Amino acid sequence: MNYSITRFKKDYLILFLIWFIGLIIDRLWFLLDESIPSYDQSAHLTTALHHYRIFQNIHIFSGDWWLSLWKLTPSYRAPFVYICTVPFFFLFGKGYDQASLVNLIYSAVIIISVYHLANYLFKSSKIGITASLFCLLFPILGIMRTDYLLDYGLTAIVTLTFTILTIWQDYARGFKSWLLTLALGLGIGLIMLAKPTGFIFILIPAVLILISFIRQRKYIKLLQTGLSLITAWLICGSWYSLNWLTIITSAINANNVGKNEGDPPVTTIAGWLVYPQMLPETVGFPILFVSMGILLVYVINYKFAHQEVREQRITSGINWLIIYLFSSYIICSLGTNKDVRFILPLFPIIALILAYWFNLIDNKNFDKVRLIAIGLSGIILLNNLFPLPIIQAWGGKHLPSDEGKKYPLAQLIDKINQTNPYLRSTLGVIPVSTSQVNEFTLDYFGTLADFRVYGRKVTMKLSQVEQDLKYFPWYVTKDNEPDEAGERGETKRKFKALVESDPNLKLQADWVLPSGDKLRLYKRVNPDVVVEKLNNGNSGINLQPVISNNHLLVGQSNPVSYQITGDWDDLQNGLLLLKWQHDKSSWYHDRAIGLGNLYCGVKCHPQGSFQVTENISTFIPQGLALGEYQLSAEYLDRRTGKVTPLNIPPTIVNVTNKGKIDKAPALDLVSQMSQLALELQQGKLDNIFVQIDNFNQYDPTQDYLKQIELAANYRLQTEPSNRNWRYTLVLAELLQRQVPELIANLTELTKYDAKNPYVWLYLAFVYLYDFQPRQAEPKLAIAEKLNPNIPELKTLKTVTNIMRFLPIIHF
Repeated sequence: MNYSITRFKKDYLILFLIWFIGLIIDRLWFLLDESIPSYDQSAHLTTALHHYRIFQNIHIFSGDWWLSLWKLTPSYRAPFVYICTVPFFFLFGKGYDQASLVNLIYSAVIIISVYHLANYLFKSSKIGITASLFCLLFPILGIMRTDYLLDYGLTAIVTLTFTILTIWQDYARGFKSWLLTLALGLGIGLIMLAKPTGFIFILIPAVLILISFIRQRKYIKLLQTGLSLITAWLICGSWYSLNWLTIITSAINANNVGKNEGDPPVTTIAGWLVYPQMLPETVGFPILFVSMGILLVYVINYKFAHQEVREQRITSGINWLIIYLFSSYIICSLGTNKDVRFILPLFPIIALILAYWFNLIDNKNFDKVRLIAIGLSGIILLNNLFPLPIIQAWGGKHLPSDEGKKYPLAQLIDKINQTNPYLRSTLGVIPVSTSQVNEFTLDYFGTLADFRVYGRKVTMKLSQVEQDLKYFPWYVTKDNEPDEAGERGETKRKFKALVESDPNLKLQADWVLPSGDKLRLYKRVNPDVVVEKLNNGNSGINLQPVISNNHLLVGQSNPVSYQITGDWDDLQNGLLLLKWQHDKSSWYHDRAIGLGNLYCGVKCHPQGSFQVTENISTFIPQGLALGEYQLSAEYLDRRTGKVTPLNIPPTIVNVTNKGKIDKAPALDLVSQMSQLALELQQGKLDNIFVQIDNFNQYDPTQDYLKQIELAANYRLQTEPSNRNWRYTLVLAELLQRQVPELIANLTELTKYDAKNPYVWLYLAFVYLYDFQPRQAEPKLAIAEKLNPNIPELKTLKTVTNIMRFLPIIHF
């Protein structure tokens, strides 16, 4: 760029002042704001905190560490923004205000990117500085800067990448060209890590550039294009390889939200006018109207009158920006969910186009108009963010609030932790309608409290109410919930009534909300797990079974109790491997001590001995031989994998098929998965997915999957042909997306269940998930030979052919 060093420094000083003014406005807003993050914000903040937790024990050269990092974001909500937030948590502490500091980095990236893009396209630092100023003044960008969502980070990285793309296309040779190539690949990779749909904003411009390279036979640029795509895949490939299926399904579900929210469909004119109608409000009337007015005067005076233009305008630059703008607008309008956040990456480019129009005419009178427009835009921005006594129609969109003082969410979480100081708790949230009190905000406050409480929404299906009523140790309700029609409303009313009347639940505390309604917290009277600190010390792990009824019914869940004593770290990191044996007949009751919920904080390791009492159920499989069964027990240490036999008093029960069980506690999730394994073996998948969704609510950490993995791998060492353990392990590995282990386990399973077509079908599916269609094809052939009428078979064969670039065969 043909600017002196002095001019360059002056421009950067102006850009810094623009950024610094934004910093003052944004931090003043957060200083005044004490609001409770709403639904989406709470979900994002919670995920960011979990990233912060995993970075507390960073092992950058460990594949397992990276795997656990990528697993934190299995949906279309990608990890880039969360990872960027982690340093601010380390430097300034955990919280909403601290997380929002990352937006200052994004603001700097946007300001610098539009400045350099304007310099490159228009050879004008004035347009670049004006565009940067517009990015400060646009109300929508001001609102996003004072929030915590993925979209502002996406906007920053898209704008930067588009700037690099624009400059890179004209550099054919030299070191700078290759450096820009790597930077472009890095930018594309980060876009894909910021939000999978982010690529749509640079898709058409990138395709047009690629076509021009092919037409002009620019082989070096084609080689650089390949290098940039390889670089992009190195950045984001691991995350997509692990999560691609859940990314697709969650993105499809998110796109359907617009239908439920009543957004106009794409088949109507209204559906195409949603985003243009937002412009005056999101950009600001003064900037929009003055820029368009100057454009109109320019066209009339200099085009229609055929007068000379004092400056040579680079029309190709504005055309390039318009290609980006309209291609992105068309693709975004095709979606069913129309929210201004989804077109946020358009606004820096809109700022550039308006800045170009804004400076078309160099005239002192127009300078005054421009200054007035900028001044009014600044007032409108402040009026959107602060309670100024200006025209209300132009402001009040995102005001700071002191509502956080009025809602007792922190007190509610503290009450749970004080009652259960040594347990991780899951709070069942019976739908609460306010943006301040819901499962996401409660989950966020529970995460802030050292990750000790998880808020989860209870079922909205009548058939699952009784099941949900057994599994949550805590419930929260609110008075005067809005009445809803249909099954959802009926389920909510029934659940609330059952919680408030169930003798197994008691009111632990209540609070009055600002609306006058009461928020009530209920606790289970006889919880599944009770932890007590002991005065006397014990060496090692000791198990004491407590059998109140030694007659257990086959084919049912039977109540049992266990008391386990030992040191905290041994209890927290231990699995009980329990086996009830009668001749060659047996059943297992393996699980983590305390069901995996022993926890008092990230760095909490209390000294002394503890007693864990489990009041749970054991399920005796149907068809098990009747008679007397004796218990044997082993302890598995998660940290070392070492298994130690436990000395326990002789414990014998009589398994019978006669009698009745009035009521039994909830069955642990490891045993529940063992039952689902029978359905998996038979190819009955519908109920499995429904139940697993429920299990992931009951155990938000999904620790039950790790318990299954440890127990199953141990049992299969001595019983490799145990199909129930193998199918249970298949479920656990599938849900943890452990592809190599899953392929190995299913391959072994084909030896012991070779005539079952579903095992071959599952193995083929996993190979396809791992992009190995050639490995999947023979497995599908075996499944088809065993049972050609399986509905999923046709779909998987079609997918295999697509992956192999073969014609789709309909049969």
